[in-house]
Amino acid sequence: MDSTRQEPLSRSDFLRVSTLGAAGLGLATAAATARAAGPNESRKGYVVAITHGPADAARVMLALFTATRLPAGDNHVWFAIDGGQVCLKAQTEKLTSPLFTKQGTASDLLKQIRGKGIAVHI
Repeated sequence: MDSTRQEPLSRSDFLRVSTLGAAGLGLATAAATARAAGPNESRKGYVVAITHGPADAARVMLALFTATRLPAGDNHVWFAIDGGQVCLKAQTEKLTSPLFTKQGTASDLLKQIRGKGIAVHI
């Protein structure tokens, strides 16, 4: 394989990297975005994968809180599997966790995430 040629990030590579965050912390490596960059580009950022839904509010809130604390860069928040249920407006407004009382609801954290310019994907 030619080391000067960069191939785009495939879906299987993205899923492999995003599963690192499935344990609840939701932090995937910067390697996912670095590999997607061209040979002379340096993309730095993080991917937060939210795979849990309203039934596990603590994990959802932890991932969202983590996303609000990401340094500036090419950052993304992905909702997948049960996480897609969180994106319903009625769900985000009532989703809270006793571990994250100061942060409010999932809706509040999503507003902060979007305010920082972080891309949100479903």
